[in-house]
Amino acid sequence: MAQSYEILQKRYPELVEFFQELILEIQQTRRPAEETILDDVELRSMLNVSKRTTATWRQEGLIKHSRLMGKIYYKLSDVLAAIEKNAIPAKKNQIRIKL
Repeated sequence: MAQSYEILQKRYPELVEFFQELILEIQQTRRPAEETILDDVELRSMLNVSKRTTATWRQEGLIKHSRLMGKIYYKLSDVLAAIEKNAIPAKKNQIRIKL
């Protein structure tokens, strides 16, 4: 088995890298929110926001974050808590249409 992996790694390094990333992604989805760590790029991609937006959120204290060796990380549970904290409750709209 180990020889097969080594041969595969030498011949198709891109394929091996793809499968390693896929395995990591699957492992991330199995983790509870409090154990899932996102970097700034992943968060921006997930929420479809700009780099400036996440910087503003951090400056205003809207979202918890950690900085490690110049890179910014977030717990998914903290992101979800920030979204929930800033949720706008739905109102019963009584739409009246004049005919």
